[in-house]
Amino acid sequence: MLGCRVAVVLLLLISIHGQDQFGEKDQNSYVAIIGAGVGGSTAAWFLREQLGTSAHLDLYEQGETGGRTQIFKQDDEVFEMGASIIHEENRYFRELADRMGLERERPGVDGSQISIFDGRHFVFNESSWSLVTLYRMLERYGLSYLYMRQGPQTMLQRFKQLYQLQEEGRAFSTPEELLQAVHLYNLTQRTFRSELQDRIGTGAAANLFAKEFVAGINRIQYNQGNSINALAGMVSLLPTIDGRLFRIKGGNRLLPERLIGAANASLHQGVKVTKVHRTKGGLFELHHKSSKANETIVSRRYSAVLVATPLELTDIAFSGFMVPHMPVRQYQTTVTTLVKGRLRPAYFGIEALPKGEYVMVTEDAQTPFSVIGPQKSLPDGLRIYKLFSRQSLEGTTLDAIFANLTVLADREWKAYPHFNPPERFPPFRLAPGLYLNNAWENAASAMEMSAVAAKNCALLAAQYLKRTSLREREVAFGQDSSRLEL
Repeated sequence: MLGCRVAVVLLLLISIHGQDQFGEKDQNSYVAIIGAGVGGSTAAWFLREQLGTSAHLDLYEQGETGGRTQIFKQDDEVFEMGASIIHEENRYFRELADRMGLERERPGVDGSQISIFDGRHFVFNESSWSLVTLYRMLERYGLSYLYMRQGPQTMLQRFKQLYQLQEEGRAFSTPEELLQAVHLYNLTQRTFRSELQDRIGTGAAANLFAKEFVAGINRIQYNQGNSINALAGMVSLLPTIDGRLFRIKGGNRLLPERLIGAANASLHQGVKVTKVHRTKGGLFELHHKSSKANETIVSRRYSAVLVATPLELTDIAFSGFMVPHMPVRQYQTTVTTLVKGRLRPAYFGIEALPKGEYVMVTEDAQTPFSVIGPQKSLPDGLRIYKLFSRQSLEGTTLDAIFANLTVLADREWKAYPHFNPPERFPPFRLAPGLYLNNAWENAASAMEMSAVAAKNCALLAAQYLKRTSLREREVAFGQDSSRLEL
C-alpha cells in the first residue's frame, strides 16, 4: 500500500514539475481558440508556453489571419489598413516581434507636420522648428499641453504593472478585477472630457486645447471625440507625449502569422464557428461551417476554449451552461481609404498648403474625413495618403479634396468599440474552461491590450486544466491526493 502511495505522489510531482522549453510537459488536453487575429495568435503562444508541447491547439478563423491588422501592398511597398502603430513600452509585442525575427521600423513620413483643420480654416500648424511649434502651442493653448503630459505617463506606469503580475501567475476572472489591481478602473468610469477639465481646467485656452488638439488625436486613434472614457483617452494621447513608436517591417500582420506557426497551432481557416456547447461531462464542442460547405460540423471535444473575437461581431451561440450577463457594446465603423494624388489648397480655403500636409480635424469639424495622413512621397510630386472616415468616401468628395486622384484601396471595418462611459464589461471567464479575450476591449482598444488579455485568459485556462487534471487523477485512484503520506 505504501508503494502505491509513493507511486501516486511521484506521478503528481512529475506532472507539476516536468518542464520543457514551453512549460508544463504532462498535458494531453485539447484546447480551441476562436479567432486568428492578434488576440488569438498571442493566446496560442501563451497557451503553448503554459501547457507545454503535448497540448493540442486548434485555431479557428472565418476570414484572414491577422484580424484587424490588414495591409495593402503595391510594388513591394506595404501600407497598413488596420492597426498601425505599436509603442516601445508594449512589452509583449516588442519582445514577441524580436523573438519571431521580425524587423521593427519607425512609422510615418519624414517631413510630415501636423495641421489642425476646423472645417473652415487651419487653426494650428506645426513647424519644422521645435521651438517655433512650442511657441505656437503656448500662444494658443497656454500650458495645457504641459499639464496634460502627466496623465498618459502615469497611466503607462500603472499599465506596466500588469506584466509583473502576469509573470507571477496572477490571473483575473473579470476586467474590473484586472483594472482595479493596477488602479486604472476609475478611468473607465468617466469621460475623457471630465478628466481633461480636472487636469487642465475650463479656461479659454484649455477648451481650445481639448476641442482642437486632444479631440483631433482621438479622432485619429478611435474616430471618436472627447466623450470616450478617460483610459482610452490616455492611451490615445500617449504617442503625442512619448513618440517611441514602431511598426513591423512588412506589415504588423506578420506577427500573428509567425506566432501561430511558432506555437504549433493547427489553423482551420475559412471556418465559421456558430455555437459552443458544453457537454454534461464538462467538455466543449464547437459547431462550425466551412466556407466550402454549408452543413454544420461538430468538432472534437475540447477541455478548454478561448474566444478571441468580439462576440458582438459574430453570431456565436452558447449552450449547456448558464451564460453570464453580457453588456451590449457597439463597435465604431471606420473606413480606411488609400489614395494617390495631391491635396487641393482650395478645398481648405487657402492658396498654399502648410508644409507636411498631415491634416487632423477638431471635434466639431464638419468634414467627411477624420484625418489625412501622408504615407509616401513619389518622384512625380504626388503623394500616397491614408484617410480615416466614419463613412465611405464618394468619388466626388475625394475629387474635391485631391487633384490627380487615384484610389488605391479602401476598407470598411469595425475597428474598435464605441466607448460609452461608465463602461460595463463582460467577464473573461464565461464558464469553467471557457474564456473571452475581448472582454476588456471597451476599456481601451489596442493590440497590446489584446495581448495582455490573451495572457490573462491563457493563465486562467492553464490553471483550470491543471486543477481538472489533478481531480481526474484523484478520481482514478479513488482518494484525495492532498492527504497522501509517504
